[in-house]
Amino acid sequence: MTPGLDKWTRLRIVLVGFGLVCLGLWVCGRFFYLQIIRGPQLREVANREVQKLCPVLPVRGQILDRRGNELAISTRVYSLVAHPPQIKDAVRLSQGLAPVLGVKVRELQEILTRARPFVWVKRHLTPEKEEAFRTWHAAAEKQANLHKVTGRRDIDAIYLIPEAFRYYPQMALAGSILGFCNVDGQGLEGLELQYENYLYGKPKKCMKMLDARGRIVVTGEKAWDPEVMGNNVVLTLDSTLQYIAEKELAKGVTHWQAAGGMAMVVRPQTGEILAMAQYPPEDPNRYAQYPEENRHVRPITCALEPGSTFKIFVAAAALDSHAAKPTDMFNCELGLWRLGAKEVIHDAHRYGTLSLQQVIQKSSNIGAAKIAHRTGNARLDHYLRAFGFGSRTGILYPGESAGLLKNLRVARSPLDRATLAFGQGVSVTLLQLTMALASMGNDGVLMAPQLVKEIVSPRGEVVKEFQPQPVRRVLSPETARQMLAIMETVTKPGGTATEAAPAGFTVAGKTGTAQKLVGRAYSHSKYNAWFIGLTPAQKPALAIAVIVDEPKGAIYGGVVAAPIFREIAAQSLRFLGYYPQNQSENAPVLAGLLPTPAPAKPAPEVKHPARKAAAPPKPLQIQAAIPKKPLEVMPDLSGLTIRQVLNLLQHSGMHCRFEGSGLAVSQEPSPGTSITPGAVCVVRFRSQS
Repeated sequence: MTPGLDKWTRLRIVLVGFGLVCLGLWVCGRFFYLQIIRGPQLREVANREVQKLCPVLPVRGQILDRRGNELAISTRVYSLVAHPPQIKDAVRLSQGLAPVLGVKVRELQEILTRARPFVWVKRHLTPEKEEAFRTWHAAAEKQANLHKVTGRRDIDAIYLIPEAFRYYPQMALAGSILGFCNVDGQGLEGLELQYENYLYGKPKKCMKMLDARGRIVVTGEKAWDPEVMGNNVVLTLDSTLQYIAEKELAKGVTHWQAAGGMAMVVRPQTGEILAMAQYPPEDPNRYAQYPEENRHVRPITCALEPGSTFKIFVAAAALDSHAAKPTDMFNCELGLWRLGAKEVIHDAHRYGTLSLQQVIQKSSNIGAAKIAHRTGNARLDHYLRAFGFGSRTGILYPGESAGLLKNLRVARSPLDRATLAFGQGVSVTLLQLTMALASMGNDGVLMAPQLVKEIVSPRGEVVKEFQPQPVRRVLSPETARQMLAIMETVTKPGGTATEAAPAGFTVAGKTGTAQKLVGRAYSHSKYNAWFIGLTPAQKPALAIAVIVDEPKGAIYGGVVAAPIFREIAAQSLRFLGYYPQNQSENAPVLAGLLPTPAPAKPAPEVKHPARKAAAPPKPLQIQAAIPKKPLEVMPDLSGLTIRQVLNLLQHSGMHCRFEGSGLAVSQEPSPGTSITPGAVCVVRFRSQS
């Protein structure tokens, strides 16, 4: 029998039970308060203590030429970042770190004391500065361990993170066309700006887990994460042809002590721009050191008077509309023609009666004015606008100029109508003029200019492809062939450009010497020297235009610009596989250098009076040698040349680094290895001689 409990024992039990109940209620209430009421706030505080939120900036896509050569790439550099709230003694930290970074102590202290959870201390460190910081940080950590510092340390709140730095390995080659980026890798000019949405990747954030001392123990950051990589833009430019054009243009401008110059190389059958040069150039790696005018792509944005080069388009309009024939004669008034009491047109030489063909060959201003008069204002205006003058070409590039072409249908001044025939009172861009010229080499079909060939993902998949686009038929094939024959006489004995044709090749071209406008009057000391031409003359493979701005010592296009054209044409044709032959017709002997043009859609017909429609021209057929499908495994590169390796790997998404010259002897990764986009491929070459 259990003895009974006295009242004091029962009271103590009740009191203990009551206390336990109260304690339980307090614990539950505290738990509810901390987890439910203040839970989100406390979790945020805890996360700030054990995690660092770091931005991962996107890796900008590459810009490549048509053969896969890198024109703009993103290289890995390191930037210094810090977390000011975790720094206790910013003054002491600044005093120790400022000499390492080469900055003032006060500037560094101001950065480290900002009221922000994350700051950039110094962007894009040089390799020397990066190594100096790593050495300093290791020494500071060793010193802290020696003194057995406990808790969170200031040196743990400042560290390096990888970034992508925009670099242009070809330096000034096509620099103005490419444009440049700001420190965050965002395009500001040129193609970098125009294709920003494709090139710029997707930024993301990563979390770094910290231990009790604030040191990183777990990171979610991945260097060159494919998720943040942008697409690659493949251009129609050929870096070799671009180099040839820039080199010869610079040589010519320097020889004539000119203010500048421009040159353009276009493939007539497709409208692809193979080279677009200007002088003085710009190196986008150091864009801040160049004046602003160097950053503008003048062949697209700058409109100039074309001078006598405009005569061929007036003659083409007359022939195509049957207003004149090549043999029709025009009285050139012995070099002086009075339109009125004060309106007088002069020729450089005293010519009597010249045929239409001779007007172009001798470049008679009076003859061109009379051809324009016979054609009629309405028809001439119609043809010139069909050639694309007075409107933008539609090229996908920022800042294109439309030029200026008066409405001849309502023009009242006979002087305005006459001077327009030899390129005064009208302004065109080099792009407009070259594309109009190229239409004569494409059986009269005007093509849209093409600067970008395709956009490719980091994995080598084609995101967007740009096909050749015919704009309209401007001339009949018969008229186009007639104009080529007439323009060929310009480069023959008796013409104004006997220095234009490369040895063994024929050229159909036209010279121009345009007075520059200074204020509201034409200068008698400042000129633009032009030469535009198609080569070979019978079946043109290239349309090339050259302009030299304010040459000294000579002013005529046939003397100043034609030799530059000749050198660009000769070297470009040989590079593309065209070599001189005994016959007048030149054919390529090397295959696989330029891709076969995609079939163009039929050009919209433009109705002209008294003219029959003709079938579209046949494009120049050249085989392609660059693989179209993305590579999944690493091929065996042994025995290949540098160019063959570039062609093979251009769609792999890898970054190529070459060592040596000659033929490939070793490679990393090895053959058969799975390809990871963004990885670095190292290929070593050795000369076999």
